[in-house]
Order: sequence, then structure tokens, then C-alpha cells
Amino acid sequence: MKKILVIFIIISFYGCSGYKPILNSKDINFNIKQIEINDSDRISYSIKKKLSPFTKQLQKKINILLKINSTEQINVIAKDSKGDDSLYELIIKTNVQIIFEDQNKQEVNFQEKFNFNNQSNKFELEQYKKDIRSDLIKKIFEKLILKLRLI
Repeated sequence: MKKILVIFIIISFYGCSGYKPILNSKDINFNIKQIEINDSDRISYSIKKKLSPFTKQLQKKINILLKINSTEQINVIAKDSKGDDSLYELIIKTNVQIIFEDQNKQEVNFQEKFNFNNQSNKFELEQYKKDIRSDLIKKIFEKLILKLRLI
């Protein structure tokens, strides 16, 4: 039994030797020259901040300009028997224009949703919304990087 367990552990470790992070800023074929956002758009600002490691490469094949515009909606999905809100939906929509050096444009839209329950403590509810918002922004950022790597 011990021999089978040892063999299983060795095979498991051998299969994990090729791990390589997907969202690494190394081995990319693009360089972000500039990122334009609206001043009042905090979601786009967060995405811009996450994209900063991809703006420092100097000798990449493709130079691009990004124009990011994001919107956030909080919708009431359900109400309880008293008529108070009980279930919300947070939607973040992001529109990204990718402009290449030769002035070709490509437009990409991302949308992420999350449903959550109302809480009696409003401070905790706001903190929970902030955590959800940051998670959705992270998902949009990951999708954007994967899209840019396919260019």
C-alpha cells in the first residue's frame, strides 16, 4: 500500500512541473503606449492601474493605445414581503477600444454580473459591494489581458 501511495505522489509531482502563470507580463507580444480613461470613472482607473506592468516594455512587436470606458449598475432583483429590497444584481460593463499603430481599431466589450442579498448592517453591505466590485474588475482585467495576448 505504501509503494502505491509513493508512486502516486511521485506521478502527481511530476505532472505539476510545467506550471506557468498565464497573466505574467513576460513573454507578451504587445506594448501599451497609452491608456485613456474618463476622470470620473473609478472602474476604468482600477483597470488602468492593473495594466501598468504592461506599459513598461520597450521592444515589443505591437504598440497599442487603449481607450477604456466602464459603467456600473446595481439593480434590485427581488423584494421581500414588506416591500424592502432583498436581492441585488451588480453589473459592470467595460468597453475597450484597441487602437494599433497603423490606426486600425478593434472594439471589445466585457460584462460581469453578480447577485447578492441585502444585509441589515449597511456598512457591511457597502464593504461587501466593494469586495464584489474588485472581484469583477479583476475578472474583466484577466479577460482583457487574454484578449490582448491573442492579438
